[in-house]
Amino acid sequence: MKTAAVSQPSKGPNMFLLFGSIFIFAAGVAAYFKPKKSLSHITTEILYEFKYNALGMKALVADFLESKRNRLDLPKKAGKVAIVTGGSRGIGVAVVKMLLQCDMEVIIACRTPAAADRVVRSLRESGVTGGSTKVYQLDNNSLESVRRFAESVKVEYRKIDVLVNNAGVMFTPYSETKEGFEQQWGVNYLSHFLLTSLLLPLLKAAGSQNESARIVNVSSCAHLVGTINFDDINFKKSFITSAAYAQSKLAQVMFTRSIQDLLVKERICVEAYSVHPGIVNTDLFNNTALKKHAQWIINLFFKNPTQGATPIVYAAVSNEIAGKGGMYISNCGESPVNDKVEDPEIRQRLFNLSLEQTGLQSFI
Repeated sequence: MKTAAVSQPSKGPNMFLLFGSIFIFAAGVAAYFKPKKSLSHITTEILYEFKYNALGMKALVADFLESKRNRLDLPKKAGKVAIVTGGSRGIGVAVVKMLLQCDMEVIIACRTPAAADRVVRSLRESGVTGGSTKVYQLDNNSLESVRRFAESVKVEYRKIDVLVNNAGVMFTPYSETKEGFEQQWGVNYLSHFLLTSLLLPLLKAAGSQNESARIVNVSSCAHLVGTINFDDINFKKSFITSAAYAQSKLAQVMFTRSIQDLLVKERICVEAYSVHPGIVNTDLFNNTALKKHAQWIINLFFKNPTQGATPIVYAAVSNEIAGKGGMYISNCGESPVNDKVEDPEIRQRLFNLSLEQTGLQSFI
């Protein structure tokens, strides 16, 4: 009698199912942990870290070696009017204080007027008695706010002697201004480009052959590692915050040179300067690893706000640099610039783009 053969289940399908499940699981894990950035993006980020570290060390050494040069005797400028954007915090507060000590009228332009009011009270309580102040609301995150601010100033003033374009942000996560520009580009550069154009008639009215009015763009040594990314000015394709910051600061220095050339050509008695305040202990460093993990380094080696404000005020009021518009200043002395600043074609391309983005038909 034959015993009926008992069929054994095939191993093929089960093994396929097992290995298939393992593969799907592994693929899922890999997808979950896969870096969201490309290798090229990560490499560029690392490169910028190296550049910034080298640049920062060099700047700290320069601040130390040039500390004796970074001094200013504050001249009396009674009757002169200055605007300081971002004057309610950080370096801006120190700039306001020093301009008041020059006996100037200082317009503090900031996002939160109540903060500026507190600054003014504090300065007065600390013994600063010179000059006078007015506070205006200005949000550099919005070009429309820039236009409203400029119109408000034009209603009350017939001349402005000094415009200090100081407001800024640094190393922010990706975000956009009200008009859709990358925040560092919009706040640090584009808003001040527009503001300078809108206030130029008042600056022109203040300037004379004896004493020019002044535009002071607060830039940074970071401009030395910057480039203008014309193909993706907002860094939407591949955002690297340190690259975007360097771009905005390079644009400020290039703009300073461009506007100076234009002012000379049009025989307008206004001079433009860009300034590196130094490596200064302010809240701009809040988004950095250094601030989070090595505060002692900042406290020990960085400039304080008054030391950072000194070259800015130097550019605003010093007679030593009269007739030397277009300079890039660090520690109250002229300093080298990024090679791109010397290229008129790149400067003109940036200038044209800036006119387009701000909706200006012409700068003057």
